[in-house]
Amino acid sequence: MNKRIVYQGEKATIKYEGPLMHENKGDEIWLGVEWDQSDRGRHNGTVQGYTYFKTTDGANSGSLLKKEKVNFGNRLWEALFLKYFKEIPPILLQEMQVQEQIKDEFLQEHQDQGNNQDDKSQIITLINQKQVKIEFDDTAFFETMKKKKKMVEFYGFDEIYKKLNNLETLQELSLESQNVSTIGPFGFVGSIFKNIKILGLENNLFHSWHQIFVLVSQLPTLKELSISSNKLQTLETFGQQQIQNQIFTQTPDYLIYDYEQGKHLEIPVDGCGKQVEILVLIDMQLNWKDISFIIPAFPMVQELLLCKNTLVDYENLQFRNTDLQDLKVLNLEQTGLQDFDNVQKSFGNLPNLERLILNKNNLKDLPMVTEFKALKHLALDHNHFAMAQFLNKIGKLQLTSLSIKHNPLVDKFGKLYVRQRAIAEVASVQIINGSEITKFERKDSEIFYLKSSFEEYFLLKNVKHYYYDYDDFINYAKINHPKVIELIKKFGNPYEIDPTVKGGYTQTKQQLQQPQYCTIKIIDHVGKLMDKPTPKKLMGSTGLQPVKLMISKLVNIPIKQIALSIQVTDDAEIVNMDGKDMTLNDFGVQDNSLIHVNVIPE
Repeated sequence: MNKRIVYQGEKATIKYEGPLMHENKGDEIWLGVEWDQSDRGRHNGTVQGYTYFKTTDGANSGSLLKKEKVNFGNRLWEALFLKYFKEIPPILLQEMQVQEQIKDEFLQEHQDQGNNQDDKSQIITLINQKQVKIEFDDTAFFETMKKKKKMVEFYGFDEIYKKLNNLETLQELSLESQNVSTIGPFGFVGSIFKNIKILGLENNLFHSWHQIFVLVSQLPTLKELSISSNKLQTLETFGQQQIQNQIFTQTPDYLIYDYEQGKHLEIPVDGCGKQVEILVLIDMQLNWKDISFIIPAFPMVQELLLCKNTLVDYENLQFRNTDLQDLKVLNLEQTGLQDFDNVQKSFGNLPNLERLILNKNNLKDLPMVTEFKALKHLALDHNHFAMAQFLNKIGKLQLTSLSIKHNPLVDKFGKLYVRQRAIAEVASVQIINGSEITKFERKDSEIFYLKSSFEEYFLLKNVKHYYYDYDDFINYAKINHPKVIELIKKFGNPYEIDPTVKGGYTQTKQQLQQPQYCTIKIIDHVGKLMDKPTPKKLMGSTGLQPVKLMISKLVNIPIKQIALSIQVTDDAEIVNMDGKDMTLNDFGVQDNSLIHVNVIPE
C-alpha cells in the first residue's frame, strides 16, 4: 500500500490491491489508486456500494486499474541509463552481451519457484543444464506488450560492474522525472556513485522517507540533495517506540527500514544524512509535523528549501537544540505564512542563519524583530505590506540586503519613496531590491525621511512647519518613526522654531532645506539653444558628470568642451561647477537655480 505508480502519464498512490468484488472478478488483480490530479478520478473508493478504499476528504479522485497495465517505475541505476543513454550504450552492450530470451516454457515449469529464495539455486541449476550462462537476478522478469513473461540474461556481469565503477568520478547527477521508485539493493548505489556530491531526484515515484534514508546512508560524499515534488507518506514508525520520543531523547533504536529486504537495517535514522548540507524539499505536501520528524536525519543541513508546502502548523514544529545549528539559508517561499512571529519564535535563535526568504506569503505587518542576530539577507517580495511602518520593525537587524518588491505599498507610495524609506530605516543595508545603494544615496534618503516624517506629522495635526509642538512630535515619532530620533541627533531639526519671531523658523542646516527634486534653468551661451532658458527637473543628488552628459546632448557640444557654472539665486554669485564627485546638492541647488553653459577656452 501507498506505493506510487504511473498510468498514462499521470501519477497516483496505491490504496487497494485485490480482486473486483463488485463484479465477482476474483481471478484478476486490480489496484485502487488515488490520483495526484484529483479530476482524473471517477469515485471516492466506493463502487456500487462496495468500499475498496477511502480517498482524501472523500473526493472523487479514485480509480480502479488492472495491475498489469500500470508502471511501477525504475530502479535508480536503471533510470540513469534510460535518461542519459535512452538505451545501454553500444560499448556497454558489447561488454555485457545482453540478450533477451522468452522463457514462457521455463517460467511455466517453475512458476512456484520464481519468488522463493530457497529454490533460487534449483533455478540456476536448471538454467545451467540448458548451457545458458547468466548472472541470475530475481527482479529480471518483465512483461512484453503481449503480456508474455521474459527474462533478461546478463552475460559477463563482472565486466558490467567494472564499467559502472567508472562512475566513481561523477560528482553531479540529475534524474528528474525519470519514474525512479526504488533504490535497489543496499550498498549497490553507494558502490557506483562513490564521489557523488549533488543529486537531483525531483518528481519521481518514491513513496517513503525510509527510501531516502537508505539512499543517503550509502552516499557519504553527498552534499546537496533535491527530492522536490515527490509525494512521500508521513514518516513511519513500524511499530517501534513513537518517533516523537525518539527525536528528543536521541535514542539509537529507531532504525532505517529497507523495503528491498523487508527489514530494518542496523543504521539509525538519527544522523543518517549528517553529511548533507543542502536539502531541497519543494512542493511535497509537507507540514511542520512532517518536517519535525525529518530534521533528525539531517542535523547538519546548511540550506533548507521548503517552498510550496503548507506550513501553517507551527505548534507542531519541534527540533532538538543540537539540530539546525549550522543552518544558513531558510527558504519558506509560498508556504501560507501569515504571522512572522511564528518564524521568529521557531528560528530566531539559530546562531548561523544568514538568509531568510519569505516571498509569496500572506504577511501584512511585522512584529518588532529582535532575534536573528546573524541575519544578513531578508526577502519579503510578493506579500501584502500596504504601509511602510513594518520597515522600522527590522531596523535593528544587521541586514546587508533587503528585497520588498511587488507589495501594495509600492503602488501606493511609489518605488522611490519605498526605497528611500528602507535605506533610512535600516542603517546597515547595502542593497535594496537587488540594486546597490550609491555613495550619496544614504545621506539623501535619511534627510528625505527625516523631513517627510515631520511633514506627515504637520498634516496629521493640521499645524504649520514654522509653529508646532516639538515635544508632541517627538512622542509621535517614537511610536511611528523611531529612527527619526536618531536622525535628528545626526542632522539636527530641519524645522526649528525661532523663539524670537512667532510664526517664523530658522534654517539651521542649509542642506536639510535642499529639495529632493528641483527644477533648474539651463542657459546655453554657445550652443544651439543660444541664451534661451531651458527648464529641467533633476534630483539634488544627481552627480556633476551626469549633468554634463545631459547638457552635452541638449546643446550638441562634446562633453569635454563643456564648462558649467551655477547661480543658485538671482542675487547670488556665479560659481564654477568643478569636482569629479560633486552633486547638485553640493552646490546648494534650489528651484529656479541657473546653470550657465560655456565652452572651455583653448
